[in-house]
Amino acid sequence: MRVMFLKVAVFFSVLFSLTVVLQGAAFGAITPVRISSGFYQGRADVSGSMVTWKRKIQRSDGTLDYDIFRHSLTDPLGEAYNLNITDAQPGDQINPVTNGSDIVWEDWRSGHGDIYMSFLGIEQPLVTAPGNQGILCISGDTVVYVSNPADANLPMTDPGNRIYYIDLSDRVPHPVDNGPAATGAQWEPRISGNRVVWMDYRNGNWDVYEKDLPSGPERRLTTNPGDDEFPDISGDIVAWRSCQNGRWDIHWMNLANGVEHAATNDAAYQDSVRISGSLLVWMDGRSDPNPASPSAYDLYIEDLNTGVQTKIADRSVSPAYPAIDGSTLVWQEASSRIMEAQVPTSNVNLSLGIQNVYWASDADYAGRLLSIRYAISAAPDSAPAGSVQILGSPATSGVMLGSSTPVAAGDIQPGQQSAVVLKYLVPASVFSFNTTVYASALSGSGDLVYFPGPPA
Repeated sequence: MRVMFLKVAVFFSVLFSLTVVLQGAAFGAITPVRISSGFYQGRADVSGSMVTWKRKIQRSDGTLDYDIFRHSLTDPLGEAYNLNITDAQPGDQINPVTNGSDIVWEDWRSGHGDIYMSFLGIEQPLVTAPGNQGILCISGDTVVYVSNPADANLPMTDPGNRIYYIDLSDRVPHPVDNGPAATGAQWEPRISGNRVVWMDYRNGNWDVYEKDLPSGPERRLTTNPGDDEFPDISGDIVAWRSCQNGRWDIHWMNLANGVEHAATNDAAYQDSVRISGSLLVWMDGRSDPNPASPSAYDLYIEDLNTGVQTKIADRSVSPAYPAIDGSTLVWQEASSRIMEAQVPTSNVNLSLGIQNVYWASDADYAGRLLSIRYAISAAPDSAPAGSVQILGSPATSGVMLGSSTPVAAGDIQPGQQSAVVLKYLVPASVFSFNTTVYASALSGSGDLVYFPGPPA
């Protein structure tokens, strides 16, 4: 379940309001749609209505190489609209990513790994440095990739593997982290906005690191003695696969509080986790006859706000390598199909803000018992929020909650509002403090949803 703290700074002499949007979802029926079929294809990526993937093509001389294809989910021609954007180029073009308008990929036409892109429909080189460049990701106009000056097939742990980023506006490469502590290999970057995460080998095993571009401090997110690998990031949420006690599970963390959570905790092998908003998707071996070393996987999805997990695709069709953007999910099946599905949800969409901060009476003032009135509103497009209640409200600076919780706010219909008052025991020396407010509700489909996340 997703934990996202609402930090409310309370100043006694100032009346102000702070609003944050909080969502929780329960899954409806998920209906996959095939958007491409044919010879070997996979490693799809999606942003907005744009889907891109690699597909093996037979050249005129009989050789087999990968090309990059694209598809628009809004085109009425459907699968017939699929376009080969690297047709007739020698070598493999692989592992494409998209920001919704541009497509960037790893290109081997020169005999080593370069980075090319399709910008406004025109194919052009982006990075053609010596050695190999690849393992791409993109967010907006920022492309992040792995570069190694050696023109050789080297392992992930080679210390020459360094992560760079390049802005499409100036196309100048910069190292993400090249400080004195960054001595180990860097691999598998992902980016969301200005935040980059990657797996880093400087400590003798793989850990997950994070940095805000261009000059924010780096952060080591994992200290597990086993390997933490292949992270993904969306907003404040980072997800990765973690090996603890000899088992591979899916873990995630909210950067707002640094608390690590396990989405899975079993003997099955889980892999290829991706995150968008609160939606987490991964390959899961739990139903395989040998779950610790599966021959095929199911695809699972979880809304971290609710903890609800749903199987999207069964191992019988060999689904693999999912990618997700918003509610749009893509993956490959049986190495011969690219599938797409919209993830329908029954959303509870609430906002929480402060209406008033006050001393309710002379007695409360003398006893340092401060009142805060919270307004809880349901957006017009929200599902009905049933049995809304405040679960707790821990605070800093020695401030104690003076109200008994939970406090019921009742049912809140779309476009409507309710309010609750919580009281806080404030020491005489304290003039401001932070408080974290938790609430729960029943979604339109009866699932329990926590806002901003379950109490830690």
